[in-house]
Amino acid sequence: MTIFKYLRDHIYSILIVLIGMTFVELVLFLDPRVHFHIGTLIYSWILAVIFLIANLLISYNHKKNWYEQLTNYQEDLSKELAGAQNNEQRFIQSKINNISLEYRNELTKLYQNQKDQREYTESWVHDIKVPLVALKLSQDNQLDKALISEELDQIDYLVDQALYFARLNNFSNDYLIKEQDLNDIVKACIRSNKRLFISKRIGIDFDITDKKVLTDEKWLSFIINQIISNSLKYTDTGGKITIFTDMKDNNIQLHIKDNGVGIIDTDISRIFNKGFTGKNGRQSGSKSTGMGLYLVKNMVDKLGHTISVKSKINEGTEFIITFLDLPYYK
Repeated sequence: MTIFKYLRDHIYSILIVLIGMTFVELVLFLDPRVHFHIGTLIYSWILAVIFLIANLLISYNHKKNWYEQLTNYQEDLSKELAGAQNNEQRFIQSKINNISLEYRNELTKLYQNQKDQREYTESWVHDIKVPLVALKLSQDNQLDKALISEELDQIDYLVDQALYFARLNNFSNDYLIKEQDLNDIVKACIRSNKRLFISKRIGIDFDITDKKVLTDEKWLSFIINQIISNSLKYTDTGGKITIFTDMKDNNIQLHIKDNGVGIIDTDISRIFNKGFTGKNGRQSGSKSTGMGLYLVKNMVDKLGHTISVKSKINEGTEFIITFLDLPYYK
């Protein structure tokens, strides 16, 4: 901010003072009862102009450091603006810092999303190579059709996971909350995993309420599929999965419980972290990516539901999805 720009910004104040002084001098000059010498009037007018200029220069010099800070701040938005010396500057400083904070948060979020996308893409490409190689070998060795189907299911699962991961940041454009039949959704998820149920001879107990829940069918299906898939993965042959609902505080709760290997206490609080595979994922050799439950938690939160987990080592794991009652919707 140069002195000329500063004066131009205050041109109306300057004109008001000059016109005001001229008007006062004119009134004094025309008043017959007041006998001022014309030179005195001109001298007092000049003095007023000098004081006006001095005031503008002092004011500009007082604000000059502030203007320089604003100029330098534009080059480094990573810090908070400081140095305000009056209420006007403090107001501007507060607004700029708030805008800058929002900008930094959005930029950090963008960088993190790009990093997550890159890491997930690298992991996904690595994971999908395994079933693709298996399918390629099957052409040469005529492998069992059941094994081929299993690898195709794995590819289908990974493609679905990548699709939902890509949509996660644009959730508001890709969901429709309405009353859904939970019974039908769970049955469809069980059918989509029937091959593993059969191949591992895992039994299922099923008792789902006929009441409707407010959710998005497509996203909830992915959530339930992921949990059932995990239960099948970590339940030994001949095990059992129990799926049932109950009511708690007028909220419908969906329980998905298995009698598999369970989760150690130190891992339970971290199973929804991105990329976390835990002791089971590392030891089972089950191609765990650590992304499934991360997506589940994010999607459950976006749908307005809640999810919790109970587990005991060698006894099994239970996931509980709570569909909150929304009386205002009714």
